Amino acid sequence: MWQPPTPAEQELWNAVVAGVRAANQTDRGQFQASVDRLLRLPHAWAHQVLKDTAGLLAEELEPGGRDQWPRLAAQIDHSETWLPRVDRELLAALLPGGHRPPFTDVPGEPEHTEHRLLLIAQLADAAQVSVGAFVDVALADIKRAEATLAGSIPHCRIGR
Repeated sequence: MWQPPTPAEQELWNAVVAGVRAANQTDRGQFQASVDRLLRLPHAWAHQVLKDTAGLLAEELEPGGRDQWPRLAAQIDHSETWLPRVDRELLAALLPGGHRPPFTDVPGEPEHTEHRLLLIAQLADAAQVSVGAFVDVALADIKRAEATLAGSIPHCRIGR
């Protein structure tokens, strides 16, 4: 049965979609406003959703799991013109798959939120897809994992 999104889920979805739109329009102010909105959400949860969204987009871009970095490098060059703080090594580490360090090992530090959102925007642009559905799937996967965990331990409830 369908359940409406929680306020936090709706805020995350809105912030990611607005951030991707701002990145596509090279609007630094709106992009930073989206990052600020994401930073107000619970960090571990938000970073997990961002990580899962990036993973889904990477799979859409390169279903075989090949290295997407060469394909994204030119887009990153363009991003550096309007967002000068871009750390190419961090973006490469956040990128799922390939021959770089796994993105799961990159800590979910608040200062990495900007790069995680930029990576999602670049992956969505390269795959030529709308990001909203990918965020929906990532949110649903997390809800499903929480429900499975709570159901496997009868005396335990997952807190929010």
